[in-house]
Amino acid sequence: MFKGKSNLISIDIVRAIAALGVYFYHSAIGSMLYKYLKIPFIKNIDAFGATYAVPLFFLISGYCIHLSNLKYIKSQQPLPLIQYYKRRLLRIFPPYLAALLVSIIINFYTKVHSQPTTNDLIVHLFCLQGFSIPYFNTINLVLWTITVEIAFYIIYPFFYYLRYKYSLNTAIISVFLISAINIIYLSLQKAPTLPQFFWVGNLWFAWCAGAYIADKIYFDANSIKKNSFKIAYLIILAFFVLSFFNNYSFLSIPFYQFKILIWTGPLVFIISKEGWLQKHNNFFIKTLGFIGLSSYSLYLLHEPLISLKNYIIHAYLPKSLQLPVLILGILIVPIIAWLNYCIVEKPFIGSKKPAKK
Repeated sequence: MFKGKSNLISIDIVRAIAALGVYFYHSAIGSMLYKYLKIPFIKNIDAFGATYAVPLFFLISGYCIHLSNLKYIKSQQPLPLIQYYKRRLLRIFPPYLAALLVSIIINFYTKVHSQPTTNDLIVHLFCLQGFSIPYFNTINLVLWTITVEIAFYIIYPFFYYLRYKYSLNTAIISVFLISAINIIYLSLQKAPTLPQFFWVGNLWFAWCAGAYIADKIYFDANSIKKNSFKIAYLIILAFFVLSFFNNYSFLSIPFYQFKILIWTGPLVFIISKEGWLQKHNNFFIKTLGFIGLSSYSLYLLHEPLISLKNYIIHAYLPKSLQLPVLILGILIVPIIAWLNYCIVEKPFIGSKKPAKK
């Protein structure tokens, strides 16, 4: 299904939804709209970004990483590790460093956050903040997820090896068992910390669920329509609903997995509409596509840019101009993210080479 395309419109749209969800949450757009429109439901815009956008990013990540390497499975090749790690490093690190620098400069100017210590800088330069309690979200609130993503990239070749050497089911079952052991162990801790709650071992199975979907759709799209997959999704849905009634702290870690897995159904559905999206690629779809392409930049930069925007509005503008400039600022941030994508991200992405037969 659309195996020759380097970018799927459906995936770009899902990326855009996830990035805008986080952006709207940190901008408190739902709360602002409720203030003027008095529509209670509209506040859920913020709740979506706070609870479900990052899990969606994790699932998309697993899908895209595995999809980009399925050409090697098809050609019966082992994963070229040097090429794989080089591509991952160039894809994630230059925009990350740029965002880290921008965050430090804006924090210094606005004084919203305290200035980072030497240890804080070292931890962030090596992308270890997601494993650190004191530096988990000090410089930029969202950078902890980059630690988790890099960890996923590092251990992905193990999943690939099991898939290549044995089978997809062997790979996903093995990852499930590893995640289950991690979840059980950390759930029994008295008070899990944020690094423990979002420990990569806990989330690995849910991340690899995206890889599983990519594999199934790539080799046999009809197989994912079988009743067994529908039953599996109903089980996911049941546990997801049950998580709303969870009164036991030790169940919080396992229930978080279902905030990721609940997206498997919508992801499969929108990918199945790729042909329709290509045929009806109108202005609205193209706009979401552009946001999706630059979603990594938007995700990295939106928090410091929001801080800068709010600081300028309240420090320098009269009240009569604050609202219109606030609205203008909300629209400008995705444009800045797009420019960052073109200048900082795109030169390092490069072209994808086909696997050798």
